[in-house]
Amino acid sequence: MKTSQPISHGHQSPPMLWRRRQLGLHAMILIVLFLSIAPIYILVSISLKNPLQYEYDRWAISFPLRFSNYRTELAVVGPYLVNTVFVAVVNCAGVIVLSLIGGHVFARMRFPFREPLYYAIIALLMVPWILSFIPSYMVYYSFGLLNTYWVLIIPAIAGGSVFGIFLTRSFISGIPEEIYEAARCDGAGTLTLLLRISLPLSTPILATLATLNVVGTWNSFLWPLVTINDESKQLIAVGLYHLSSGLGSSTNGGFSYDVWGPLFAGYVVASIPLVLVFIFVGRYYVEGLVSSGLKV
Repeated sequence: MKTSQPISHGHQSPPMLWRRRQLGLHAMILIVLFLSIAPIYILVSISLKNPLQYEYDRWAISFPLRFSNYRTELAVVGPYLVNTVFVAVVNCAGVIVLSLIGGHVFARMRFPFREPLYYAIIALLMVPWILSFIPSYMVYYSFGLLNTYWVLIIPAIAGGSVFGIFLTRSFISGIPEEIYEAARCDGAGTLTLLLRISLPLSTPILATLATLNVVGTWNSFLWPLVTINDESKQLIAVGLYHLSSGLGSSTNGGFSYDVWGPLFAGYVVASIPLVLVFIFVGRYYVEGLVSSGLKV
């Protein structure tokens, strides 16, 4: 006569363990999602409040919505936005041009000391930016470029092109050589290969590079804070800092209630261009990240 084996309650079946792990993973994703969305909700919600709504109903959406905060702050933040857009466009164009040319040269052309020169350029990525801060300041001071747009444009193009050459060289190296050989057989020269093959096929990685440079210019704070004294030439990050430090009227070291709504509206206005950039180039940005990751 067979005796039944006792059922052990100390071990769970594999399906049950899998479900619990999935539930734990989903819970973690929801927590991270909440932590990501909550600051944006607070930012937009407070930007639409007047002083009384902020004091008595701080965290919920209050009606009526005070869109007048945006009209007020747009006049203040507008000049900073114009400066930042101008510097970002010039920086982005310079970085893309130099990166495309450098990536094509190092990927498709043969010349002496090509590899040592390439790795010498890439080695600059290993040097922390803060170590060259004071020497760079002294260089631009000696050339009389402080308090001009050049002091914001030249370092961004020079520094961004190093990383850009690394990305574009890796991407262009993955393009089949047969395409270039066929073009050479048809009489294409170096410039034609660059403009007709490398440029169109490198659109995703160039969009990724452009987005990174625009975001970098938008977030630039320490360098423009030190090198630009004229408020009419200042960038958005420093402008918002000056705005937040100049609007406080509380005697307790904080801000008064009549400041937070317009101040947060200024933050929202400053972030709108970045949202628009990602909407228009987001697909190419993700495609460039994926393809560059696979090829690198």
